[in-house]
Amino acid sequence: MRDVGMAFKDMTRAWLRRIVLTLAVVGLTVLAVSPDAHAQAQRPDFGQFKHRRWTADDGAPFGITDIVQTPDGYLWLSADALYRFDGVTFERIAAPAGSPMERAAPATLMVSRAGELWVGFRDATGVAVYRNGGLQDMKMPNPPRVVARLAQTADGAIWTLSGMNSDRLRRFANGRWEQADETFGLPAGVAVGLSPAPNGDLWIPLSYPGGASGGLAYLPAGAKRFQQTPYRLAGRPRAQIDGAGALWLSDATGTRKVLDRAGKPTSPALAYPSLPDLRAATIAFDREGGLWGTTESVGIFHIPAPTALGGGKIGQFRAVDGLTSDIAFKPLIDREGSVWIATELGIDQFRPASALQEVSVPAAPAQGLSIAAAKDGSVYLQSNQVLFRALPGHPPREIAKTGSESASLCAARDGGVWHIQGSQIAKIRDDHVRVSGPPPPGDDLPISCAEDRQGRLWVTLSSSHLAWRDEQGWHQVQGEAAKARVWDMVTTPAGDLAATIPADLATMTGDRYAVTKLADFKLGYPTLLAPGVQDLFVGGSGGLLRVRGIQIKQLDGTRFPWAVRLRGLVQTPQGETWLVSPRGVARIATSDLDRAFDDPGARIDARVYDSHDGLTSTAQHVGFAGIQVAVGGDGRVWFLNREGAAYFDPLRLQRNALPPPVAIRWLASGGKVYRDPKTLVLPPGSRSIEIAYAGLSLAVPQRVQFRYRLEGVDADWVDPGSRRLASYSNLGPGRYRFRVIAANNDGTWNNTGATLDFEIRPTFFQAWPFKALCGVALLGLLWLAYRLRMRVVTARIRARMAERVEERERIARDLHDTLLQSVQTLTLRFQLAVDDLPKTARARPALEAAIDRADEVIAQGRNRVHDLRSSHDRTDLEPLLADIVAAQAFDPGVVISVATDGAPRALAPLVLDEVGQIASEAIFNVWRHANASRLTIETRYGPDFSLRVADDGAGIDPQIAERGKDGHFGVVGMRERASKLRGELRVRRLPEGGTEVTLTLPGAIAYATGGQRWLARLGIGR
Repeated sequence: MRDVGMAFKDMTRAWLRRIVLTLAVVGLTVLAVSPDAHAQAQRPDFGQFKHRRWTADDGAPFGITDIVQTPDGYLWLSADALYRFDGVTFERIAAPAGSPMERAAPATLMVSRAGELWVGFRDATGVAVYRNGGLQDMKMPNPPRVVARLAQTADGAIWTLSGMNSDRLRRFANGRWEQADETFGLPAGVAVGLSPAPNGDLWIPLSYPGGASGGLAYLPAGAKRFQQTPYRLAGRPRAQIDGAGALWLSDATGTRKVLDRAGKPTSPALAYPSLPDLRAATIAFDREGGLWGTTESVGIFHIPAPTALGGGKIGQFRAVDGLTSDIAFKPLIDREGSVWIATELGIDQFRPASALQEVSVPAAPAQGLSIAAAKDGSVYLQSNQVLFRALPGHPPREIAKTGSESASLCAARDGGVWHIQGSQIAKIRDDHVRVSGPPPPGDDLPISCAEDRQGRLWVTLSSSHLAWRDEQGWHQVQGEAAKARVWDMVTTPAGDLAATIPADLATMTGDRYAVTKLADFKLGYPTLLAPGVQDLFVGGSGGLLRVRGIQIKQLDGTRFPWAVRLRGLVQTPQGETWLVSPRGVARIATSDLDRAFDDPGARIDARVYDSHDGLTSTAQHVGFAGIQVAVGGDGRVWFLNREGAAYFDPLRLQRNALPPPVAIRWLASGGKVYRDPKTLVLPPGSRSIEIAYAGLSLAVPQRVQFRYRLEGVDADWVDPGSRRLASYSNLGPGRYRFRVIAANNDGTWNNTGATLDFEIRPTFFQAWPFKALCGVALLGLLWLAYRLRMRVVTARIRARMAERVEERERIARDLHDTLLQSVQTLTLRFQLAVDDLPKTARARPALEAAIDRADEVIAQGRNRVHDLRSSHDRTDLEPLLADIVAAQAFDPGVVISVATDGAPRALAPLVLDEVGQIASEAIFNVWRHANASRLTIETRYGPDFSLRVADDGAGIDPQIAERGKDGHFGVVGMRERASKLRGELRVRRLPEGGTEVTLTLPGAIAYATGGQRWLARLGIGR
């Protein structure tokens, strides 16, 4: 029993030693985490960030577990599916068609060194890569249940982590997958993270069974085995490499930096406590070195630029503060410095907005606020019975209780400011308030004030009248000024008084009161009266007026929206003009503003700050008079709004100089969508297309501006503003190039942009073979129309020729049956009478001679009748030509040759007659005028008929060949005969000497043919 008791005591001592050791380790760990283990997270100081959120109402998916950004600027989200986000649209990306991934959800994302997106899936489906507009399965053999982490080391190898106790680690290199647990000796435990270092090391936090403790292993660059580190972790640990290459660990006990960029332990340790109820902390580092962490349970936390032991405060931001969900999984710092948080219910963006600061003054929306700047650079604020003073470089601080809810402030010429309220007038200089006297007599309350160069203090009263004060006290204005109903009042740059009265501008220079009519400018009700460096400005709903001496110029509000209904304007010594309106606060170079007034067509870009930049309120209502903007001695521009006051610090304004990446998201045509196209060939018949594009500046995506152009369709760039879709219709076949460029929120343009080349293939009816066939058919129709026309003309000529033949036959019959018969009868009677006369009769010889002459006339008449009838029956040209030549009785020394080319064809009778007349005239001219030794006659029978008569004689005068010889009709007659036959006659002098006469006739007219019968049956040619 004693032995048993001793054994029990020994066992008890051993357990106690273990418990003490464990408590000591835990105590040391807690001390290393924070000097105050009970420190609580501070309420968030997130005023320096502009927060925006996207939830399901904005199209964001639920359950976003991971978020990354690819080099093209897209944000990629893993949720129920893979999504990409361009700042406006959440686009669902389908899994590889036909793969098991179609039924699985992505679990983790990674961007490779080549800029490709790698996706690890759930449900034992493996890994995919986004390429060429879609996901491609990487064919992981026997994939684990969940690919929980992805990472790439400096050697290019891709590592995947499943987190299970077996088959936890895999490696993809040289196109092959390998199981890496045993190969690289990963220590036991549940692997919960992969963190590659720039030097090639790979860090893996481990959680041991039960989750009470864990460890950290790492694979040195180039090594073949993992090494165990002495670090002990709790809960679900994470490891992260910061921008300097240092190693940070986060777990249930807190967040701490353990190794610097050289791999040496940090001393002293930089550590922060864990948030209560934190489940798992995933951290990231912003551009300023600030640490952002998610908790998966209690929102997010932020540590501004941790630089010392426990340095900085932990700010917590939860759903009650506006986060989409307390279940936040992953932080991301994008290329423009914005912080993105992936949560269970959407995504959140935190963007630096440190140039704009809201000031802590009590708001007085019912009474309004007043502001004025003193010569010493101080800015004074009056709000809700409290007077504040902001020294250069400092926030406002309370200097006095005023006891009045409504008061006016204006600058004093000798320093400080005037403070006017219903009970007294005071001058405030530095922090001292000195009562200067009572307010104006009467029941009217002072509304606004101004001091002129003569030292007179002017006030506008609630009755809209003016009063002024000097060393002798208060005075009422006299004359025309007493009738003015003043709304607002300022001191001009010259030190005089200026006031707005309904539709007019009044000035008081000494005792001289003048009114300038503003009705012609259509300014509307004046909302602004403000002095500039050298000018006076008046604003209203119609724009802005600049008063420079006696010259007034206007900015049209339709061209410059930032100049409409202005409530405040101030010009700084640095050459900037700030304008406050219900639209926001605009900043523009004063030189550009002057140029806009001098050149109405000038393009002026003003930077407008609004709610996207952290403005929680806009200008005070037009019912509040007085100065609304002031510039402090440190350059800060202060302005009043409906919630209180705020200022811009120009020295902290950072222009977004990163041109936005431009991408063409998809092209849609004919019900088909082509994602991320570079070049496309669209099906035949495509006529309408839609092109979606993105400008991937995510700082303020609503301000991204675009210009696009479809070459060959758009004559110039199209300016769609912020619209992200281009549509075209009635496109024909051909090659097209679509270009789009974009500018970020600060107007920095990416003039290279994105380009899409696409081709629309023609349909059969649009292709060149069909067009060629149409051309051939058209030519055929034209040829057919010409042939039909020629046949009609031929038919008409033949009809006229037939009429002439019939007329000649009728004349021949009439001559034979009447004239010749009658003459012959008379001749016979005269012959009988002569026969009865004595042979010695003196009249007989004369009568016999007359009878002989009558016989000759009858013979000639018969020959003419014969010619009239024989020409109708004669069709051969060669005998006719032979007769013509024989009739001319050429000298025997003249060589005459007659040649025929082609098979001779019968000519139409009247054509033959006309051709014979032309040939006779030509041959006669050779016989009479040429003095030739050779005569050549050629006939050609082809599609057309031609006759050529040539000699080697003296040659014809070119003028006679062209116009004929005066008083002679040979050449003219030949041309007329040829023209009647629709032919061409050419007469020319040969170069070698002699004359050539060529007659060409259309074959359809020249030849005697029966080919017109089918046309006659169609009714053509009759």
